[in-house]
Amino acid sequence: MTLRVGLSCTILVDPLTRDVLDGIGVYTRELGARLPAMPGISVVPAVVGPRAAAAAPPGSFAFPGRHSLDTLRSMVLGVEHRNARALASVADVYFATDQRVPRLKRTPVCATIHDAIPMRHPEWANPRLRRLKNLLLKQSFGWADRVLVLSRATVAEVVEHYRIPESRIAVTPLGVADAWFEAPSAGTLAATLHRYGLARGYLLFVGTLQPRKNVERIVDAYNLLPPALRASFDLVVVGKVGWSAAPIVAKLRAHAGEGVRWLERVPDADLRALFRGAAAFVFPSLYEGFGLPVLEAFASGLPVVASNVTSLPEVAGDAALLVDPLDTDAIAQAMARIVDDRALADDLRAKGLSRARTFTWDACAAKTAAVLREMA
Repeated sequence: MTLRVGLSCTILVDPLTRDVLDGIGVYTRELGARLPAMPGISVVPAVVGPRAAAAAPPGSFAFPGRHSLDTLRSMVLGVEHRNARALASVADVYFATDQRVPRLKRTPVCATIHDAIPMRHPEWANPRLRRLKNLLLKQSFGWADRVLVLSRATVAEVVEHYRIPESRIAVTPLGVADAWFEAPSAGTLAATLHRYGLARGYLLFVGTLQPRKNVERIVDAYNLLPPALRASFDLVVVGKVGWSAAPIVAKLRAHAGEGVRWLERVPDADLRALFRGAAAFVFPSLYEGFGLPVLEAFASGLPVVASNVTSLPEVAGDAALLVDPLDTDAIAQAMARIVDDRALADDLRAKGLSRARTFTWDACAAKTAAVLREMA
């Protein structure tokens, strides 16, 4: 018997999000591509909101009406999301890969909680209606029949902040796509770097600009490097503007022309080339639910500096230089070591490449499919 999975795909088709995917978007895309290949599983793409519904491929299921009003009604009153009966006729289980978790009484719901940031660090979230949104978010995740998290480090936080029993939580680590292991041709790499005005051999950060990504300390640490290193290695920051990013943007603009480059929007087609053109990857994040960019850097053959908190030690293992993300001097020293010590960099490249190969999307999809089958 085929298990019909309703998969939330709003982020993949909404014109506002589909062209530059964040970590949740990559997660949704990769599982959306692999779950249909699992034995006995078919996928029904499901979308929320008029923009996504207009852009969704044929055969998709669209929750009607405006997402904000429908979901608010469902969350506040605890009633089923509108058109839940129609969803039950086409899906045996609903899988919410993002924060759009509908209230469904006829269809079991599996929801992925990527992190506990809204609860643990509310100061990092959009302040508008923060308390109400956190209350509703906690409530909506609470009515999911099963919850997936991406790292063991997140389990305790989900239990503490969302009050979800550990017995309902499963860990399904992310993977890294095969394409990240494949170097672009010399011509493609050169053309991409030329398009962005870059020369090979720079320190790279990739991530949405928001306080937890620690970009300001990265810039400060870069400025502590000896002048000779800064003359040889630019700092390239790739990331769109997120919440509370005004100080970060101001910092990046203040140091523009001093070896610091900010690329706000880079399509996926160019991102892998930018990784391949770098000398090292710098990711001393204050908080990660997983830390997929670290794996992508490993697969790209880059030595990595990462922070020693939350999920990052779990993902990086011994394949990266782990530092206290609050210690600017330590970040700077690690950056200097990784570009100045060729033997160290080569050792980290080898370890990182090996480490990346242990995290696959096929394994993530298989573990996810096992949970969905149990639910049905």
